[in-house]
Amino acid sequence: MCNCWIGILHNYDQCDTNNLELDTYVDKLKDISRVSFAMAKTSGRFKAFSPKSYIDKRRGLATLFNFCPWCGAEINWRELRKAL
Repeated sequence: MCNCWIGILHNYDQCDTNNLELDTYVDKLKDISRVSFAMAKTSGRFKAFSPKSYIDKRRGLATLFNFCPWCGAEINWRELRKAL
């Protein structure tokens, strides 16, 4: 079984830490969301996003794949949203 690559977070610096993988996406999105809420609280200029906002395809916060580029397995987004 592959550790499926499910998407890429949009950020100013494109690096490997922006890759969303199946095993680590919950922790990564919760950490990013925590930073987002802290920035919004301290400055007031930023909008805070919840973890589910990052995997909402309508918001454009990440490029999300329908199929894993490595193994070709279909990604079930409904199940992934329930895990958050």
